[in-house]
Amino acid sequence: MAPLRSIVLQSSVRWHFSFLFSESINKLKSLMKNTQIRLATCALTAGVLCAPSAFGFAELARGTLTATANLSGAYDTNIYSNSTEVADYTASFNPGLSYLRKAGSIESSIKTGVKAFSFTKEKGQDSIDPYVNGTFILDRAEKGQASVSLDYARATGANKELLDRVESDEYRGSGRVNYFYSEKTGVRFNTNYRLSQFNSPGYNDVSSYGLGGGLVHRYSPKLVASATYDFSPEKATNRALVSNPSSQNHRFQFGLEGELAPKLTGSANLGYAYRAFDNGGADDTMLLGVNLDWNPIQKSTFSLSASNDFNTTAGAESVRAFDVRLSFRQGLSEALTASAFVGYEDSDITQLPSTLDRADEAYNVGLSLSYGINEQWSAGTGLTHRMNQSNVGTAKYQRTILSLSLDLSF
Repeated sequence: MAPLRSIVLQSSVRWHFSFLFSESINKLKSLMKNTQIRLATCALTAGVLCAPSAFGFAELARGTLTATANLSGAYDTNIYSNSTEVADYTASFNPGLSYLRKAGSIESSIKTGVKAFSFTKEKGQDSIDPYVNGTFILDRAEKGQASVSLDYARATGANKELLDRVESDEYRGSGRVNYFYSEKTGVRFNTNYRLSQFNSPGYNDVSSYGLGGGLVHRYSPKLVASATYDFSPEKATNRALVSNPSSQNHRFQFGLEGELAPKLTGSANLGYAYRAFDNGGADDTMLLGVNLDWNPIQKSTFSLSASNDFNTTAGAESVRAFDVRLSFRQGLSEALTASAFVGYEDSDITQLPSTLDRADEAYNVGLSLSYGINEQWSAGTGLTHRMNQSNVGTAKYQRTILSLSLDLSF
């Protein structure tokens, strides 16, 4: 089943949904004149007409072609994520295609689609965002693994650091090689690239690349330890402001990945990050990266994610951000699943030279329900709430979203 998207709303707006969907359908008809959506919709229609009940509606070059679609409606109390708290009804339609091929030790996949958003009042915020992702994995078992990933996505949405809805073209690339020259010990090489080109006026572009590596040690067939160093320059270009947060970044970390304990899987990294700014000055912080899943009993999953690192924004700012989230997922029956999460964020956002030193704290909660209608169709509803506190007035806000969604996978 395609993963369900969670969003949110107050109960007093239930009667608005019929109006929302009739308005949204008219907008979606106009949006679907765009060639990308028309082609994706034709593919989905063909799949519905001839899809078998098995996963994947077609086989191509010894691989599996799968189609997905998501239609959702929501009420958002703060579409810009700032103190103005502008509310609106939204609808989205997200068709996609994915191709997966496995041949021996080689696995390759391609995913593509579009995300179309329509607003009832803020019509200037309507958007169509295409995306494509390609991944290649070579697994040589005891000798190691190699992987490459390339991504492009048009991203339109509220940005919690910029306090605005912005549009950008996001290009990503990454590669990793683990090579074991003995039964237990090996080396790791990492590389990555990022380019964020912002189409919204008044914001700069951000680019970076990373190179690094280190040692890996296999404690068991299911657990690997690592000690690595990465070098990553970040550049803010086409700047509209005097601030210049461009920097040279150094990251040292130790990590564990795999099965950390019975029923506990994921990765945990701890280290040190040092940021030297091109215009002088420096900053440092503890480096943290945790992604863990615990399955104590059947149909129950607890997930913990936590991070602490540096970033560079399109507002020509340097960010030190800490984020932690605890999630719980429980299967209530064969078809019904409930999920919930709580989260906390703490961030320091600084312009250089320091004309702005903003400190934010945020508290997040969410609930969702999903129901599998059959092997291909599912429906869901969700509620999320964010309370953002700050020493800057425009960054003090609350945001609540309620959503209903329908998903198709074949």
